[in-house]
Amino acid sequence: MEKFKLMMMVSPLMGHLTQALELAKLMLARNDQLSITALIMELPIDPDGTAKIQSLIAATNVEGLHFHHLSTPEDTSDWNITHRGLFVLKLLEYQKPRVREIASKTQKLSGFFIDLVTTTMIDVADELGVPTYLFCTSGAAFLGLMLHFQTLEDEQNQDITELVKKESHLTLPSFVKPVPVSVLPTIATKKEFWSNVFLKCTRDYRRAKGIMVNTFTELESTAISSFSLDSYYGKSRLPPIYPVGPILNRSQIQNQSSEDYSALMKWLDCQPENSVVFLCFGSLGSFHLDQVQEIAYGIERIGHRFLWVLRQPPAEKGGFPREYENLELVLPEGFLDRTASIGKVVGWVPQLAVLSHSAVGGFVSHCGWNSTLESIFCGVPIATWPIQAEQHLNAFQLVKELGIAVDIGLDYNKERENQALVRAEQVEKGIREIMDGENEVRMRIKEFTEKSRVAAEEGGSSYLALENIIQDICSRS
Repeated sequence: MEKFKLMMMVSPLMGHLTQALELAKLMLARNDQLSITALIMELPIDPDGTAKIQSLIAATNVEGLHFHHLSTPEDTSDWNITHRGLFVLKLLEYQKPRVREIASKTQKLSGFFIDLVTTTMIDVADELGVPTYLFCTSGAAFLGLMLHFQTLEDEQNQDITELVKKESHLTLPSFVKPVPVSVLPTIATKKEFWSNVFLKCTRDYRRAKGIMVNTFTELESTAISSFSLDSYYGKSRLPPIYPVGPILNRSQIQNQSSEDYSALMKWLDCQPENSVVFLCFGSLGSFHLDQVQEIAYGIERIGHRFLWVLRQPPAEKGGFPREYENLELVLPEGFLDRTASIGKVVGWVPQLAVLSHSAVGGFVSHCGWNSTLESIFCGVPIATWPIQAEQHLNAFQLVKELGIAVDIGLDYNKERENQALVRAEQVEKGIREIMDGENEVRMRIKEFTEKSRVAAEEGGSSYLALENIIQDICSRS
């Protein structure tokens, strides 16, 4: 049987690649006429992340899913880029001729599968006369913000970077409540990022034949409904939006007793139900010494059982966090000994497997969108502590609009100069709130847990959305 072949090219960051591969698996499981080749590029400035990506690919064996590793540039010292996001974009331009060559040699290519960052590959798809399908690993509300800002720039001649300086709150079509300017991501407010980079990326979103979003309609109904209103998103064509989430790395749950993490999971097995607070700030989240110590003081004062994923800050600006070789050098003296009977501090965990464990009762999170969906799916209430990117926007949505989280450090922003510490008292207060068994937030998130599962089941909103985009891909070939 002839296959409908897709070329997948997404950002070489775990949060993007993991979810894209999970979506690819779902698509292949739903239609055996599909074939997907994932083009894998590695970041020379992130050896830890590269090792995790290689491990992920080695463990992925799915019929119809193939991998092609792109060569890594030998020397990037002359690129002179210290921001990791801009480095990724430069790397994509470097890989573009290689992608063009591979795609041009692929017989009967049906289209490209990209994410919000890899939009430069739309040029290659257009040259070859095939459609592009975009996967948004962030939420629909964030996607709406970007598209609305692009409309204001291109059709109403408004300078977004100047607009946000004049206002304290903005009315945005994908949000119910006015959004504080303070929670907007810097990629949409700083000229060096928005005007020079991401405005073009957002224009390119409209060139896609369809946009798959890792969300479900019942979670972001306002944002999903807003996409049908031209008054907010302008005259330029907006592709069909397909809410196909939650896309989760479910293999983590199935393989939670793997050799690397079996001791950790056995420790959780020994803890009472809903007794452990889980603190994790993502693969890119890290804190300096003084903030780490404040977190430790807050954890110790409250006395709850805990599992804390602690990452070491990058060695240089624009680098990537890594695991500590000696935790005792960064934690308060004697902390590990005093808390040995109630907690663990580690460098990495299979997050979904941890969140799905019955012992985990609360999640102190940076509010990355993947983490947010995993927490909702598992019914674990969140204490929000966003660090960077669109995480503050996500935290605002969770606390102020959906009511499924409490706030620890909504005002904390790692990218801000002279950022004040989040004190131990704030950490303690946030943990107490989410670990309260009668907390209203706990009740509300359980409602969305059920909705997330129904959405993904046969006949559910996300199930049907994925069916529709698969039909579109096959009908165009």
